[in-house]
Amino acid sequence: MTHSLQPARSGMRVSILLFLLPKLVRLLTLAACLSSIAEGATVRRIPELTTLMYLVNRPDSINSFELHAPEISVIAPQVFTMDEQGFVEGEVPSPVLDIARRHHVAVMPLVTNRHFNQPLMHTVLDSPVARARAIRYLLYYALRDGYIGFQFDYENIHYTYRDKFTTFFQEAARCFHRHGLLLSAAVVGKYSDEPDAPAPGGYENWSGVYDYRALGRSADFLSVMAYPQHAGFSDPGPLAGVPWVRQIADFSTGKLARRKVSLGIPLYGVEWDAVIPPLPTSVNQTQTSASASAKKWNVHSTAYSDILARLPAESPSWDTDNQAHHFVLNRNGSLTEIWYEDADSLRPKLELASRERFIGVSGWVLGREDPRLWSLLAREYRVRHPRCRLITGSFDRRARAAARRLEGSSYTLARRSKSRLS
Repeated sequence: MTHSLQPARSGMRVSILLFLLPKLVRLLTLAACLSSIAEGATVRRIPELTTLMYLVNRPDSINSFELHAPEISVIAPQVFTMDEQGFVEGEVPSPVLDIARRHHVAVMPLVTNRHFNQPLMHTVLDSPVARARAIRYLLYYALRDGYIGFQFDYENIHYTYRDKFTTFFQEAARCFHRHGLLLSAAVVGKYSDEPDAPAPGGYENWSGVYDYRALGRSADFLSVMAYPQHAGFSDPGPLAGVPWVRQIADFSTGKLARRKVSLGIPLYGVEWDAVIPPLPTSVNQTQTSASASAKKWNVHSTAYSDILARLPAESPSWDTDNQAHHFVLNRNGSLTEIWYEDADSLRPKLELASRERFIGVSGWVLGREDPRLWSLLAREYRVRHPRCRLITGSFDRRARAAARRLEGSSYTLARRSKSRLS
């Protein structure tokens, strides 16, 4: 009896193995595929960037936004201005709001001291009442129209107002965050806080007022303008040479959390037209390098499309160290030198921002850029899109809703700030 059962049992085991073998092969194949996919995903991981793009109320700027909105995280129209009493006025053009709404792009307008007027800005910083008024106006606009917040673009401020500017920003940040809004600032790029360190426009009236570390404690992020390295204050040269930008990035990361740095990048070119003969200088006048350069050149910014139309027959020169294109035109002895940003020069700056794990980049300004920038972003980066909801409905309804939200807020800024600033 025992002997008769052995062949049956052996046959059963073989049958079971034959039944399970195809399933086992399929499982091993699936595991190998999943492992390969995971490995490929690791290799091909696409870096993320938050792209803030500045916009001005011009057709070319708005048209660029319309065409390239999918690659833009935040649109920052430069449309609001503040006067010496802290009153703020301005409006985001309705076509810009329509584009942002359709493509789910967050809106963060800029507010400036009108014409970057220095006495105006100092008057506001000296007045707790004016500061509180400006903050309340900005909150009202953001709540009324559904902006994610505002960016301070206050420039041309004397370095002696450094602490007062920081206090103004901190006051605003507390109020913005109380309402679930973001607050950022555009700050002049620098790689030292020493007064004699080179910076666009100089330390005294431009870079010295920005205390990166103190601002960073309250800011959601800072757009660090790593440009222009050369412009109207200098002889011809790159707008943002990579070694120079790297120095600014290193200084920024020493003062700020990396996630709070948005690397400011230029999207335009600069043209230097030689003045022949050079403008005369007064006898015994001591000339700074900036004023001496101003005597030799007429300088203005220019769009990539205009540069493209003027390219000489031979290829433009590529500065390997600075990673930027430039060329010289000689028309009957009249010299013009142009340095400009294009996709080739912007690539290493995007890579720098990604490698340093910055939140992203802030590009000035739409309508002047090399169109190849957008295919570069689409191909090599995943552009983040913050949650946002622009508010719709009639103006009256939106205005009343914003006013109601502000009514319940307590504004004791003037009383709290007076003792600190006196």
